[in-house]
Amino acid sequence: MGWEEGGSGWRWRRRLWAWEEDGVRECVNLLNNVTLQENLQDHWRWLLDPIHGYSVRGTYRFLTSMDDQVIVVVNNDVWHKLVPTKVSLFAWRLLKDRIPTRSNLVRRHVIQPNENLCVGRCGCIETADHLFIGCDLFGSVWFLICHWIGFSCVFPGSVTNHYLQFSHLAGLPRVSHAFLKVIWLACVWTIWKERNNCIFKNAVIDPYNIVEKVKMNSFLWLSSNFVPIAFSFHDWWRHPLLCMGVV
Repeated sequence: MGWEEGGSGWRWRRRLWAWEEDGVRECVNLLNNVTLQENLQDHWRWLLDPIHGYSVRGTYRFLTSMDDQVIVVVNNDVWHKLVPTKVSLFAWRLLKDRIPTRSNLVRRHVIQPNENLCVGRCGCIETADHLFIGCDLFGSVWFLICHWIGFSCVFPGSVTNHYLQFSHLAGLPRVSHAFLKVIWLACVWTIWKERNNCIFKNAVIDPYNIVEKVKMNSFLWLSSNFVPIAFSFHDWWRHPLLCMGVV
């Protein structure tokens, strides 16, 4: 059902618009009565282009380039001093989709197109986004990780967006972000190693075993680089949020 002019829904919509206009008008009136400097005239300034002012082209260019800015920030962010360099290098390649997933190997003509299915035996093509997030087997690791940390979350299907959301969880203090980044890096690193063990060593994939390795790897990286560390592995294993300083 849509809005019908003359109906009760339309009248409520007109009333909301009127409230919004009154609110903006009241805000402008309040600002007009504020003088920051006696000898200067106040004026509006478009921060994206202070010289030429507002333009539709400039706004469109800013909105369409936001994704590129996010990618640059994320690619620089994974070079984390608390984790081994090889792990940061792997994460950097992962976010740029440069790791040898089966879909990438098919594209480079290394394997045949009929060999591009996920090693998790879910029947889907093994892309980076699918392997680390969408796969029923490997993707379940993130739900177990969330259960271990003590929060619930719905993650996006993109590796880049997943990293941003996980490492900057809303509601958690800023001090926890470094810990969350280490956990995320340990998780993707362990998933990739278990994936390779499945291919080359016929190992059985166990999400619970992966989570235990993530706990151990993240603790070892933190304890060897984060000096002084004020908690033991038992504390980290039982109460990670307390170890992060989240009370």
